[in-house]
Amino acid sequence: MKIFILSCGVFEPELDKVLKEIKNEKKFKENIEVKYLPFGLHTNLDKLKSEIISNLDQLKSYKVILLYGSKCHYMFHSFLKDYDNVITFNDSNCIELIIKSDDKKNIIDDKNLYITSGWVLKFDELNKFINAVDSYDVRQQYGQYENIIIGNTKVCKFTDDIIFDLFDKIQVPIEMEDVDINIFKNKLLSAINKAIDN
Repeated sequence: MKIFILSCGVFEPELDKVLKEIKNEKKFKENIEVKYLPFGLHTNLDKLKSEIISNLDQLKSYKVILLYGSKCHYMFHSFLKDYDNVITFNDSNCIELIIKSDDKKNIIDDKNLYITSGWVLKFDELNKFINAVDSYDVRQQYGQYENIIIGNTKVCKFTDDIIFDLFDKIQVPIEMEDVDINIFKNKLLSAINKAIDN
């Protein structure tokens, strides 16, 4: 059984850590390969679809775990239906995949924007995709929120400099909220088991 994870780049910090843990725990004998697509592809739906289909067409001999939220492209259900080797997630987006546990109520509201470690580390990459012209453009994107809340899975150290740099770019107060990385790990383990069992 060959397993391949085709993932949005936003998951890189958490996925690298979780896969290392899984390998050390010897949970599976299968080798798991990973490819990260650029974070921000979801801002151009045609490009996102093209990249995913192009990659899936090359991975027909694999069981592919597509590590994207179910709503990262509104047509996922349509253009993925012909790929019976693909495992997807029910969570709407990367934030829910990493942060949302079964007992946690809705994490998306009009006042607060939850982001993940990958968002922070790849913030500039995202803004290249949204064609932000300058700092005012970037601030316009985030100015509607009262708070930005970083779901801290502790996969990287957020220094004061990193937080101040992000604040300087978005001009919205930033909070940290500890998140158990096992929420994400358990979802990934479930997908890997599904790939093996199918």
